[in-house]
Amino acid sequence: MEETKQTPQTEDKTPQSEAAKKAQVDEGNAEERETHIEAEKAGVNKAEGEASQDAAPAEDESKTIDPAKAIKEMAEKKAEEAVKGIKDQMMRLQADFENYKKRTVREKTDIAAFTMENFMTKLLPIIDNLERSEAAAEAAGEAGSYRDGVKMVFDQLMGVLDAEGLKAIDAEGKPFDPNFHHGVAVGNDPEVPDQTVLEVFQKGYTYKDKVIRPAMVKVNQL
Repeated sequence: MEETKQTPQTEDKTPQSEAAKKAQVDEGNAEERETHIEAEKAGVNKAEGEASQDAAPAEDESKTIDPAKAIKEMAEKKAEEAVKGIKDQMMRLQADFENYKKRTVREKTDIAAFTMENFMTKLLPIIDNLERSEAAAEAAGEAGSYRDGVKMVFDQLMGVLDAEGLKAIDAEGKPFDPNFHHGVAVGNDPEVPDQTVLEVFQKGYTYKDKVIRPAMVKVNQL
């Protein structure tokens, strides 16, 4: 019986088979590298996501507003504005009232002064007649109770009116002043300075330093 000898197979060491193996190895290494890179990227993204999640609540907490606190602050602000507005309004009303009181007092004073001035003006013809009566009685040489009575009434009346502010204008012998004198005649007296009042035809009067009737006079003119 013959033994069959098996011929050992020899490895194929051709250049083509070695290149194929090297290519397979390189391809495997490349896949490992890509897998490693993707794993690293996934880790980085995961870390960034966790960091952003951790930071988000902080930002939300910083932006969170307490509604009750906001309402309270708004109410306080409105209350302050309302109080300020009321104070301004009260100050304006007070100023208006003070002006009203001053204006009312001034108007009352003006009305009273005008009324008294008008009254004094109406009394002037009576005063003139009393003066004429006294002068006529003196010129006629009358004496006794009648003349004394007229003089007494006249003096009492002028005393009361003088206390109220009625004053006679002193004109005779004074320089002519158009503010107090009304020239109705002209004289020529060389012994008297020019523009001097020579004679008074009708007395003038002032009431509280206001001329209510100028004196009718005769003026010297050289």
